[in-house]
Amino acid sequence: MSSSKTSSGPNLASKVSKLFKSFKKDLKDEEKPALQRQPTANRRSAVCAEVSVPEETYEAKVFPKSEAARNRLQYCLRNNYLFTKLDPEQTRTVIDAVEEVKYKAGDIIIKQGAPGDCFYFLEDGKCEVWVLKPGKTTEALMKTYSPGESFGELALLYNAPRAATVKAITDCTLWAVDRVTFRSILLHSTSSKRKMYEKFLQDVPLLKSLSKDERAAISDVLNVEYFDAGENIIIEGQPGEKFYLLEEGDAEAKKGGNVLMRYKRGDYFGELALLNKKPRAATVCAVTKCKCATIDRKSFKVILLMPPTAETIGPMKLKCS
Repeated sequence: MSSSKTSSGPNLASKVSKLFKSFKKDLKDEEKPALQRQPTANRRSAVCAEVSVPEETYEAKVFPKSEAARNRLQYCLRNNYLFTKLDPEQTRTVIDAVEEVKYKAGDIIIKQGAPGDCFYFLEDGKCEVWVLKPGKTTEALMKTYSPGESFGELALLYNAPRAATVKAITDCTLWAVDRVTFRSILLHSTSSKRKMYEKFLQDVPLLKSLSKDERAAISDVLNVEYFDAGENIIIEGQPGEKFYLLEEGDAEAKKGGNVLMRYKRGDYFGELALLNKKPRAATVCAVTKCKCATIDRKSFKVILLMPPTAETIGPMKLKCS
């Protein structure tokens, strides 16, 4: 078990550097048949999202809504694949930016073939989905939406024509968020987090042999996990699978009832899990509510080994978002 408080000094740095070189050689042998690894010089330079919105030009939108409406919106977000990777802060920002819109019975909310620009949550009323199929002269009814459902999410990713028409069959109240707002929220959040994570990662001896771009790639795919006070983050004796950066809260490492180390914001632990699956040497417990950024060994290997292709970069970018 190590942390930023103890992982220092030339002897440890040299030992870790040798371990890391050996680790990369083992990964090369392990993954070569499936991944067709390219020479080290051609390794991925970065896994990057689109150009970030400059922080000084970004202004978050906030539209007032009741607590009940916020809870319903949160439920919709949690059940839509596009939003499952949002952390609680991003979710709150999206909910703040969603604006109420109203349509009368018979109004067209989305028109097939028109440019897509908004994603909708249906608060009240009913809508029907109609599609004009190739070679047909009349539309076919495909689906009916009820309160609590959502539609139009692809407009948040792509500037592509709508694939169907959505009509209000009763008076409807909806919540809408446009693509520019949605992407600005995510890109602003990603930019801020990348800067913070990169600074954390620079202090990890195990990662010092990586290039700046490789550390940036790791920061882009870190996941966020939350732990309540008293909850175990790492359990002694279990195989090591993840590396943790402590973003918020306090934690401590224990062994045999004795406290070995205390962690605060900016500290890290479990980094040797990126090298092997050896049992954890101690238990790390959250003293207060903790927020940790994590990366598992498998994701770490993908970043280190995979050549930069559309197939590999695409999913990574979606994950960042």
